[in-house]
Amino acid sequence: MDFLLIGVCLNWLLRKPPGWILCTLGLFFKMLPAVNSGCPQLCRCEGRLLYCESLNLTEMPHNLSGVMGLSLRYNSLSELHDGQFTGLMQLTWLYLDHNHICSVEGNAFQKLRRVKELTLSSNKITQLPNTTFRPMPNLRSVDLSYNDLQALEPDLFHGLRKLTTLHMRSNAIKFVPVRIFQDCRSLKFLDIGYNQLKSLARNSFAGLFKLTELHLEHNDLVKVNLAHFPRLISLHSLCLRRNKVTIVVNSLDWIWKLEKMDLSGNEIEYMEPHVFESVPHLQSLQLDSNRLTYIHPRILNSWKSLMSISLSSNVWDCGRNICALASWLSNFKGRYDSNLLCATPEYAQGEDVLDAVFAFHLCEDATDPTSDVNLLSAIANNSDQMFSYSPATVNYDMQDTEGDRTTNAVTVTIVNENPENAVQIHKVVTGTMALIFSFLIVVLVLYVSWKCFPASLRQLRQCFVTQRRKQKQKQTMHQMAAMSAQEYYVDYKPNHIEGALVIINEYGSCTCHQQPARECEV
Repeated sequence: MDFLLIGVCLNWLLRKPPGWILCTLGLFFKMLPAVNSGCPQLCRCEGRLLYCESLNLTEMPHNLSGVMGLSLRYNSLSELHDGQFTGLMQLTWLYLDHNHICSVEGNAFQKLRRVKELTLSSNKITQLPNTTFRPMPNLRSVDLSYNDLQALEPDLFHGLRKLTTLHMRSNAIKFVPVRIFQDCRSLKFLDIGYNQLKSLARNSFAGLFKLTELHLEHNDLVKVNLAHFPRLISLHSLCLRRNKVTIVVNSLDWIWKLEKMDLSGNEIEYMEPHVFESVPHLQSLQLDSNRLTYIHPRILNSWKSLMSISLSSNVWDCGRNICALASWLSNFKGRYDSNLLCATPEYAQGEDVLDAVFAFHLCEDATDPTSDVNLLSAIANNSDQMFSYSPATVNYDMQDTEGDRTTNAVTVTIVNENPENAVQIHKVVTGTMALIFSFLIVVLVLYVSWKCFPASLRQLRQCFVTQRRKQKQKQTMHQMAAMSAQEYYVDYKPNHIEGALVIINEYGSCTCHQQPARECEV
């Protein structure tokens, strides 16, 4: 607008003398807000944007009317009093991070209805009143990271229907009140990582229908129940890294669109077999650095859409129960970490899981020890029988956060593989391989003889053929002699009278010829 006004003024100055007056009035009214407010000393002004950063200020600058953006970063402000920003009704963003603010009064941001971005990170705020954000209904982004917040008031975010991003990382928050985000229907990003959360209420995240990314890493959660996120229908990424989770369950049957889950760096020992059936679109899963000893086959069957998985740094038991996981990894076409090492039994410690399965023949058919057939695929389809449960177990208290109910204790014991059976099977397989090797040597000797002494073998074969022909000729001659010695007799009995008279009167003679027609001629 300034350049346009200057261009119009030049045009009038060159053509019409009255342009002097109009130009002067226009520039005067244009510069009037800046003249009234001025630019505070040592601050930097860019039009209606004011930057008073790293000046060690302990109080707010004066005469800031008309400012649309105010940055007071890296100063020494300690308190925000009621009505401290009165007169900044045009303000759209306010940066107050990296100060020493320890208290904020309830009406400190009064009349800042146009503010869309507020940053209060890296201060010493311990508590925020319920009415802190009430005067700013148009907020889109709020940053409260790196403070000393210990509790959140139940109605702290009431009325923030346009809020899309909320940062509360690195505070001392121990509990998330029920329905505290109920009005934040446009929120898409929520970060409550690096706090002291020990549990989650069932309806802590109620109302976040558009939330796509949730960060809860580096807290003190000891149990993850996917039923705590029932209404996060748009959630794509859930980060629970570096907590103290020992068990993962799901007490609610529902389906959601989660694509990425990070459970690494916890103490997970048990996961319910059906826990991942509610997330059929899961593509990335991190389970490394936990205490897993095996994966239930039902869990493996629910990992149909995975493209990336991390399972390293667990205490894998390379006994019979590892077969289902080994089979799944053999057929998995996505990315997974290759350093899956056995922790037990003793004879397989430090070995790669897949190498141990093949080296110690852990997944061969127990009914046929001489068989060298790999049964990994069969184990993957029907390996529920390979898991046994006994009272010598680890018990988990599955009490719900709200205390409404308590589920039964989960008892799990993994049966270790006997190394002596593996050694016996290994010996039998070795003997079988030796027998096959001997047979191959005999075949090789015959082949070499055929190639090196062809004449002798051919003469021997010719002798056998000649002897066989002579035997056939002798049999043929005996048959012909027997046929020539036989005589054929034919009785001639004429049927007509003349023939009979001739024979009676001895008129003529009757001769019988054997060949060719064997008929009697008179």
